[in-house]
Amino acid sequence: MDRLTLLGVLVLIALLVADRWWPRTPVPDAPVPIADAPGMAELQSSALADGPAPAAAIDPNSIAVLPFVNMSADKHNEHFSDGISEELLNVLVKVEGLSVASRTSSFAYKGREMSASAIGDELRVAHVLEGSVRKSGERVRITAQLIDTAQDRHLWSETFDRELRDIFAIKEEIANAIVDALRGTLGEEASSMEVSVEADTENLDAYELYLRARELLLTRTEFRQWVPLFERVVRLDPDFTRGWEGLALASALEVDWGNYSGDRRRALLARSAEAAERALALDSSLSMPWVARALVARDGDVADHAAALDMLERALAADPQNATAYIIRGATLALLGFFDRAIESFDRCLEIDPAYGNCVRHKAQAILLLGRTDEALSLLEQGVVTGFNANLYPNFYEPLIRRGDRLAAMLMMRERDTPLEMQQALLALIEEGKALGDVAAMIRRNRFEGEQYCWALLLRDHALAAEAPNIAAAVGHWSPSHVGLRASPAFKRLLERQNVPAYRRGHGFPPQCRPLGDSGFECDDPGVAR
Repeated sequence: MDRLTLLGVLVLIALLVADRWWPRTPVPDAPVPIADAPGMAELQSSALADGPAPAAAIDPNSIAVLPFVNMSADKHNEHFSDGISEELLNVLVKVEGLSVASRTSSFAYKGREMSASAIGDELRVAHVLEGSVRKSGERVRITAQLIDTAQDRHLWSETFDRELRDIFAIKEEIANAIVDALRGTLGEEASSMEVSVEADTENLDAYELYLRARELLLTRTEFRQWVPLFERVVRLDPDFTRGWEGLALASALEVDWGNYSGDRRRALLARSAEAAERALALDSSLSMPWVARALVARDGDVADHAAALDMLERALAADPQNATAYIIRGATLALLGFFDRAIESFDRCLEIDPAYGNCVRHKAQAILLLGRTDEALSLLEQGVVTGFNANLYPNFYEPLIRRGDRLAAMLMMRERDTPLEMQQALLALIEEGKALGDVAAMIRRNRFEGEQYCWALLLRDHALAAEAPNIAAAVGHWSPSHVGLRASPAFKRLLERQNVPAYRRGHGFPPQCRPLGDSGFECDDPGVAR
């Protein structure tokens, strides 16, 4: 046994020496894959890159307002603390010479344990405003501090213990303190200015409800609460302009998010139009009511796309930094078949707000509809990391399955609570070419009528898709996966229900379509996107 042990040790030593000194053929380093998807330069969570890109110089007059920490005993005050943070951001945006990171970018750091210098480096800002809010009864304590991210030092810090009715005065003091701290770098005109914050409501209950409603609307969460909350806001203060503005947008957006049709749809669109008119009567300089009016024009019983696009231009004239207006404009252009123009609008949205996931996923969908499937899937994959909402997933199921990535498609379907029978039917259709039975019966059996349009298309019952209750903002019929659809009566029926031909007769056709005679049209069949 001793001899065997010694022999084993000698063999091991010999192998180690051979590995160290034996000549070998050099093996080149394997290339690092690069995510080459358009728009990814704007995303914070980028894919692997071949070495770090040179960092752009940081503007010395730049700042990010991080979400203030809720220190209240009541955790429901989270909306209040987030609202105060955004209110300060909106005040600072109006300071000439000061560059303010977007809300989406700043709020991405909520709950993350990172130093101010690390956040400043990622957001490319020279300063960070952070703080906390403690609300108790009619009193509020707000602590705010301005940090120089390069040197990781405090430029200014203060705690405000006040009555809640002084909340607008506190915001004004904080904004002026920041301007004062940066007077050495701001331009001469900006450095001498005084920031004023107007109290646009004296009803504190209305204001608190407004902060809660707006937070839910901005984050696109609990969408059935949007309208009731804003309704309560304007009942408490009928002259609260921003309450009417929020009600106008919330009512129009709930139509799409709730997938409503019939009377419910018409009632919400009417309420949106009424609220937008009231908001503009109180303040004609507002931008967002025009976005709401555009949605009402686009999503009504008889869509008026020309009017919708005109109203979006009015919204952008009032506020060129309104990212929501750009995303709605892009989605409207995609609906009409103008995918290149839609992508330009989404790109502009991302220039304003690089972390706006809604713009990223709409851009991914527009690229997919153009037939550039690899780019679209790459953008989708990277965007999922930033927290995509799942409502545009269905157009990506088939391209993923055709590439053999059935697991990703099934996980996406599961995230949308798709019944297993329908998942299996789609896999069988695409992978095996298996003929399906009664698609309408399957949809009814699984109580999935709200998804009739997209699932009728996916399962190749085009006629059923064309008669779905709610197709106002639908674009799935433009997918390159649906071979032969564009030459079918169902496709023409879909476009006619969306009133797309009426827009084209007055404003031209997209590249893939052309007029036929006085009122007809035809569109090219793109074939299957591989």
